[in-house]
Amino acid sequence: MIGICAQFTIQDGKAAEFEAMLTEFVTTVKAKEPGATVYQLCKNAKAENEYFMLELYADQAALDAHGKTDHMAALVAKIGQFLAGPPKLVQGPALF
Repeated sequence: MIGICAQFTIQDGKAAEFEAMLTEFVTTVKAKEPGATVYQLCKNAKAENEYFMLELYADQAALDAHGKTDHMAALVAKIGQFLAGPPKLVQGPALF
């Protein structure tokens, strides 16, 4: 299994739109990607404009497939309008 944590800082006043877009995206990932065993958007309890996505993939093939989906391409095309800076990504193998 492969784990990813993606952190996003959102521009002031754009949280509701960001959450709506990600709600649709996460729903699509869960419905269409069985190899994405965990896909959950979370909000930082200590920073109003910070979110993080917890992702867990069954294997490298599942992660590769995720990156090639139409819904990922659509998200990448839209997400920049909400971000206050580049996303921060951490990736590594699940240990246990």
